[in-house]
Amino acid sequence: TMTISVVVIAHNEERHINQCLESLINQTKKADQIVLITHNCTDKTEKTAKNYPVHVIPYNGPRGIVYARLEGLRHASGDIILCTDGDSYVASNWIEVMSHQLINNEAVLVGSWMKLKGTFFGWLSNLFNWYYCVRSETKIERWIWGPGMGFWGKDKSVVQEIFEKSIALTKELELTRNPDDFWLALFMKKRGKLSMTNKTHVTQHTKETTSAEVIKRSKENVSNAEKMERYFSTLS
Repeated sequence: TMTISVVVIAHNEERHINQCLESLINQTKKADQIVLITHNCTDKTEKTAKNYPVHVIPYNGPRGIVYARLEGLRHASGDIILCTDGDSYVASNWIEVMSHQLINNEAVLVGSWMKLKGTFFGWLSNLFNWYYCVRSETKIERWIWGPGMGFWGKDKSVVQEIFEKSIALTKELELTRNPDDFWLALFMKKRGKLSMTNKTHVTQHTKETTSAEVIKRSKENVSNAEKMERYFSTLS
């Protein structure tokens, strides 16, 4: 039987970490390993998480999500590796559906529909996201987001290399932030099939507290994505 690891990254998520971990534990298909990276935490995230049957790994390293993901992958040993974030919680069938998505679609990278929680604009966009994330004519690589993605354990070293490369490329292209998930999707698309599902979902508490902030972040993401796609168009 295939083993499944879930890697969770969290930076000061004491408000949300209970909900996150409970959602991962109460699954229709159980994970064999849940790794939680508490990244530069100064709150009670680590203390709270130790009440759950998860591997809590404190990590004080460079700022940035990608460094926490890299640390998490070092500890993940499953045949299938799924990723989510400490400010998110997953539907009860998430592990089951994501695993099937990888196996049945012969994919190298899969993603699940993301529901945004915290602002009116985010709530409004959720139905749009549900519909468009699985449309064949949409750019699937733009819909695979860090808090809801999965890949094969045998590709772990490849994923690590891509994350490492994303740090340098983000600086080279002068992006406003490192979209490590989009870098991963673009590079993995060259290796095989990407697959997206809306039969399960991850709910993310947005860091932005107003709709204006969410719209600004969305525009920033699109701008970064266009620069990255232009870069990829130059690769043969």
